[in-house]
Amino acid sequence: MAPIEEHGLCLPLATDLIEGEHWSKDAMLKLEEREGYKCFYLPSFPIAAASVNEFYGCIHFSMNTTYVVARELLDNLVHMGFMNIVLIASHADPVHHIAIEKAIRRVNKHYGIRAISPLGAFFSLNELGIKHQSPKLILEMEKKYPDDFHAGWIETSSLIAIKKNLVKDGYKELPRTFISDRDIISKKKQLAAMGEYGHLGNPAVADKELGELINQDIAEFIVAAVKSFVKRENYKIYMHHFLYRIPFLHLGFIRKTKWIKTGKKVAK
Repeated sequence: MAPIEEHGLCLPLATDLIEGEHWSKDAMLKLEEREGYKCFYLPSFPIAAASVNEFYGCIHFSMNTTYVVARELLDNLVHMGFMNIVLIASHADPVHHIAIEKAIRRVNKHYGIRAISPLGAFFSLNELGIKHQSPKLILEMEKKYPDDFHAGWIETSSLIAIKKNLVKDGYKELPRTFISDRDIISKKKQLAAMGEYGHLGNPAVADKELGELINQDIAEFIVAAVKSFVKRENYKIYMHHFLYRIPFLHLGFIRKTKWIKTGKKVAK
C-alpha cells in the first residue's frame, strides 16, 4: 500500500508503488529460494495517508480510510485461510504506517497473530534500536546527506536501479534542498523547503550502484522480518513505527483536525 504522489521533477508519481513492488518481489524470491517458503503476491493498492498533501500529483486518503481499507483487505485474506500476511507499506510517512499498523493490531487481536507490516520499523531503525547492518556506502551517504526525506538521492537511486528510464534526464542538475529532522514535522516548513522542486534531499548524487544496495538492503530487512514472524520469534520489534507510541498521531485526533485538505487550490 502506497500513494500516487509527486516525487519532484524527475521521478514518477508511482515511485512508492514501484519501489514497494520491487522490494516485495525480491524478498519473496529470496524467501522461496533460501527458506523454501511458498509466497503469494497481491497487486498494489494505491491508497495511503500522508501528512503533506499540498502538491499537485498527490492522491492521499485520510488515516481512517487507509485504516479501513487495510483492515478489510486483511479480513479477506484471513478468511481465505492465510496465517502469515505481510503488508508492505512502501511510503515512509509515519501517519501512513500508524494507520496500517492499527489495522494490523485490530486484525491480530481479533483472529490471532496473522499479519505484520515491517517497513515502519525499517524507516525508524535507529529510534527503535533494531540491529540491522546496512552496506557501508549507504551509511556513508546517510552521514554526508542526512536530510534526504523525499525524492532525493535514496529514491532516485532506487528507481535508477529498478528501471533507468523511469527517471527523467536532468536529475543531476537539481539543487539540494535542506530541512532538519526537527523541522520535518512542520507541514509549513516542509512545503517551504520543497519550494518549486518538490523534493527534500539531493537527487543529483544518485546512481545505480547506490540504488542496487538500497533495494537489496530493504529486501533483506523484509526477509529477516518475515522469517521472525513466520517462526513467531522476536517478531514484535518489526510491528511498529517508533512514532506509533504518540497518542495524538492516532486516528481520532487526525479525523478531528481534518488532516486531508480538499476543494481548493493548494499549490502553484
